[in-house]
Amino acid sequence: LLDQIPELQDDIVMPDYCLCGGGTILRQMFFGPKCTVTPAHWDPYENIFCQVVGYKYLRLFPPSEAAKLYPRKENLQNNSSLDPADILEGERDGAYTAEQSPFKRFLEAEFVDMVLEPGDMLYLPKGWW
Repeated sequence: LLDQIPELQDDIVMPDYCLCGGGTILRQMFFGPKCTVTPAHWDPYENIFCQVVGYKYLRLFPPSEAAKLYPRKENLQNNSSLDPADILEGERDGAYTAEQSPFKRFLEAEFVDMVLEPGDMLYLPKGWW
């Protein structure tokens, strides 16, 4: 979005702590309507997730639980192959406990649930799902 509308860059203040430690700073913005689902994935860089408007439910898994999240084997290996990708839907419908489910270990994964509110920021270390 910032590449498409460069004028938005002027509205985003870069906090000084983002400049600590060197490296490259990647700024991204995502917009989603109510009930938007982001499939389980991990990023190959540190993140500071800022919730500007509305509320965002997050379920976070540490890197040690990666095998239970069934990473894809080929393309997009930092994405889970869980089906359905909406984890809450899958739990509600018993998709991960069904006899034929290939994702039975998913329910053994340790996680932290949270809801971010407007103005909240969350640090996500590299590799967290």
